[in-house]
Amino acid sequence: MTLRQSMAGLHTWGGLLPSWLLFVIIFAGTLACFDKEIERWMRPALHTPTATAITADHVNAWVQANVHEPLHAYWLHGPTEREPYWKLGWEEDASGARGRVAFDPRSGEPIPETVGGEFFFTLHYNLQAGSIGMYIVGLAGMFMLVALVSGIIIHRRIFKDFFTLRPQANGQRAWLDAHNLFGVIGLPFHLILAYTGVAVFVASYMPAGALVAYGGDPLAFFEEVQGGYHRNELHQPAGKMVPLNELITNARQHWGNGEPGWIIVEHPADASAVVSVYRRDPSRIGSPQDTLNYDATTGELLHQQQAPAGHRAYTWLIGLHMAQFGGQIVRVLYGLLGLAGCAMLIAGTGLWLRKREGRQIRGLNVVRALNGAVFFGLPIASLVLLWANRLLPDAMTARGSAEAWCFSLTWLAVAVVAYLGRRHSLRLSRQMLALLAALALGLPLLNGLTAPEGHLLASLARGDLMLAGVDMVLLMVGALCAWSSLRRRHGRNPARMRSVTPEQELTR
Repeated sequence: MTLRQSMAGLHTWGGLLPSWLLFVIIFAGTLACFDKEIERWMRPALHTPTATAITADHVNAWVQANVHEPLHAYWLHGPTEREPYWKLGWEEDASGARGRVAFDPRSGEPIPETVGGEFFFTLHYNLQAGSIGMYIVGLAGMFMLVALVSGIIIHRRIFKDFFTLRPQANGQRAWLDAHNLFGVIGLPFHLILAYTGVAVFVASYMPAGALVAYGGDPLAFFEEVQGGYHRNELHQPAGKMVPLNELITNARQHWGNGEPGWIIVEHPADASAVVSVYRRDPSRIGSPQDTLNYDATTGELLHQQQAPAGHRAYTWLIGLHMAQFGGQIVRVLYGLLGLAGCAMLIAGTGLWLRKREGRQIRGLNVVRALNGAVFFGLPIASLVLLWANRLLPDAMTARGSAEAWCFSLTWLAVAVVAYLGRRHSLRLSRQMLALLAALALGLPLLNGLTAPEGHLLASLARGDLMLAGVDMVLLMVGALCAWSSLRRRHGRNPARMRSVTPEQELTR
């Protein structure tokens, strides 16, 4: 057996088995490129850009008045171009439970709860399943690297494949062309993102070396690697905290008018409380590691972080993966290449089915059901999440959890329907596309009814392209799905429909 032949089997099975999981990861990651825009769309109070009089001290006062459990730490971030509001998060000391709040720029009051765009970011890197999900995503990333490298080896005409797409050819040839085209278009991007996605969590995936070298103290490891600072608790009552605004002003002066990003207050109820001010510079791929650590009660500068070169390279890999640089052009490019990755996976499973349809081997029905459950289920559930965001009452308790349940239950329902309709996938795909079209086209209308300051026409009138872009993408997706659904109903003669397999139709 030649190397190319052995790699072909590895590519087929190493690509097929994790393909549905990879679709979830890549699709969620594509949406996460625009997590802040989605977050703002999901919070109608933020639709009209408003200069805010809220400061860090106002947020700090809100914490003291409203969070009654002892805190391990809390963190806050001021308004930016993409997030024009103050946001706050905290972690309780005893339980480790976390909370977060966004503040209305006009009133200073908390905005109704929502999972926001962060939901898709978390789904991307740990499947909303904590550490276990993070390990699963890492394993899927390794499979993706194997599939990409083996795909390069088995391609004899990788450059020619970039210019080849014959959608009217026989089913197998058309699927192969589509798989090759979308794979080649995004090949460097997919290799880099798969590698960096695994590399950024390497200390979590393989912690044994650090634990042995640092005597089982991971905090000491991270302090040395990052050049960071930590002060042990004194277990004595904290004094009066220095105004955060003063520390922010001091940090700006120290950096020569550099802008602060996150402000973190560690063990605030203890006399050893520390306020850390992180520098923000979105023009750089890797976030700057300039951090100033102040004594929370005296305002004394305790430490200035000097990150080693190795850690700066590591943060560069993180920034390259997360696309938080270069503005909207870079994010749009990442989004388009992410969609190319999704299309590559869809075409790959379609090719696998097409090659085996005549033999009726075991597992065909499983693949058909998984295709419907994942390739249709995840986009439908994502749209339902946005519908729930608009329809659930603002005063509802645990409103964010209710949105997440709407997402999960919808995905489960689509999975059940996909399993039941696995033998009639042409009809199933037509119905699912029609449902996607209705959900996507209906959202801008619902947005206009429930958030009159944030609908498409109002956003365009004031030149708010970031907010208008969400509705515009929904309209484009809805129109494309409607066209595709109608094409399946009217666009083929019976003879052509008989020659096209259900598997083709499901992932076409």
